[in-house]
Amino acid sequence: MGITVQEALSLDVLKEARLIAGAGGLQRVIKRVSVLECPGCDEYKGLLREGDFFLTSFYAFKDDEPSLFTAVETLIESGSSGLCVLDLYMEDLPAELKQVADRERYPIFMISRDLPYADVITDIMDLIIQNKENIITEMQVDQLLQAGADKNRVRSIAHQINPQFGEHILAIYCTGDAGIRKISPGVKEKFNGKDSWAVLPYRQGILLLISFMTRPEDKRLNNELNSVIETVKACAGRCRLGISQLYTGLENIGLCIKEAMLAGSLGEKALGRQVTWYRDLGVYRILTAVQDVPEVRAFHDEIILPLLDYDSKNHTNLFKTAVAYIDNDGDIGRTAQELFQHANTVRYRLTKIKEILQMEALEGSFYEQLSLAVKIHKLL
Repeated sequence: MGITVQEALSLDVLKEARLIAGAGGLQRVIKRVSVLECPGCDEYKGLLREGDFFLTSFYAFKDDEPSLFTAVETLIESGSSGLCVLDLYMEDLPAELKQVADRERYPIFMISRDLPYADVITDIMDLIIQNKENIITEMQVDQLLQAGADKNRVRSIAHQINPQFGEHILAIYCTGDAGIRKISPGVKEKFNGKDSWAVLPYRQGILLLISFMTRPEDKRLNNELNSVIETVKACAGRCRLGISQLYTGLENIGLCIKEAMLAGSLGEKALGRQVTWYRDLGVYRILTAVQDVPEVRAFHDEIILPLLDYDSKNHTNLFKTAVAYIDNDGDIGRTAQELFQHANTVRYRLTKIKEILQMEALEGSFYEQLSLAVKIHKLL
């Protein structure tokens, strides 16, 4: 287990590092960090390991270019992950040596002479340790999702994550841009003192597991959740939050996680919301389970494709009207306001949609079928 060179560069201690060669190797994995100041390759060759990341001033080779080449080539051959050179005795490396590093995709950086070795080593190793812990935690969450109805196993895994979990639990899943996981320590710090909670980097987001020793009243729960939402937003900026239902029984923690992740993934896509409670997904909770069934796709195509085809040929917006009509629960007045159209214009368009779909004689069934088709379309 380790971190990539790219991940190491995200550390504040390396924010001024200057990549001079080997840009193609930023995904090399760092497993440990070492200082290299030996005068001859033979003295350290047997100590090199795959995944080593080295810090050096190259003092021993500042006036010996052939030995400098030999040293770097030895590092590359060992499978090491990269090299940071302090600009104390040299401000750059020979062009031919950098060409070798580029060819081998071996990253070499220049860093300030004022940067202590100890700071770089400590920060990179801390990140490696944290990454290892995160991987273990992700494996535990995966096990929770796979444990199914085995209550004892679920409870055992949950207590490995946090022995102080209470019996009343819900989950919040936060996703956003590619760097969302980086704020996990900050979010965790904000909730310091919440001993029965857990803040975990998971997949491409952050998972909050919130538990209570006694079941909270609705008012207290809503206040608690609103506070959590605002705290996460303050740390993450633009993000999407999915919130599960509150369950009694720690054996339901896997169900909480599934609900939160589903709400997070569908909320913005289907409902246009930044914060989505699982309970508000409505029929989407069912449709997402059957969206890939051929009959469901055929039903979608029978209703949606004729509207899209008509719009394409006639430069109209009937499909947009259909979506707005469904999003506004069949309220023509609200639909007209959203589309900045007169209510009679919306009525005319709905009549045209019925005509295209050959549903002129239908009323309630028309809305029902159109609603399902539009919702399926949002999932595809």
